Amino acid sequence: MDDMATDTNMGVKETSLSDLLEKLSVVIMAERAAARSLHVDEMIELTGQKEQLLEMILPLVGPAADLSPREAELARSLYSENLRNAWFFWSALKWTRESLDFMGRAVWPASYADDGSISKNRHSGAIISGKI
Repeated sequence: MDDMATDTNMGVKETSLSDLLEKLSVVIMAERAAARSLHVDEMIELTGQKEQLLEMILPLVGPAADLSPREAELARSLYSENLRNAWFFWSALKWTRESLDFMGRAVWPASYADDGSISKNRHSGAIISGKI
């Protein structure tokens, strides 16, 4: 990460687990704000930062019983906030799919098949292909 203290010999200085968890909390909250604003490029950058932090955190994490009270509280908070983000992303994806389905039906109404029965197309693809 850009704001990590660097050591000329080893790359990144050792950072405490609490510090890394705090930074992860900031990234998760920024990720939610970027998602709400539909800033996709920022979301992608934040996802990369989150992955870097997780790679740094995983070697430091032992059994839950070994966490300090502060680290345990941060871990619980991160779990909860990350679940909130996941729910938000899932809801947004569901809404997007439903919107595409609705628009697909509106663009291509039901038509008749060779046998005279009504044939309904689920998606026209026109919105995705850019033909409308």
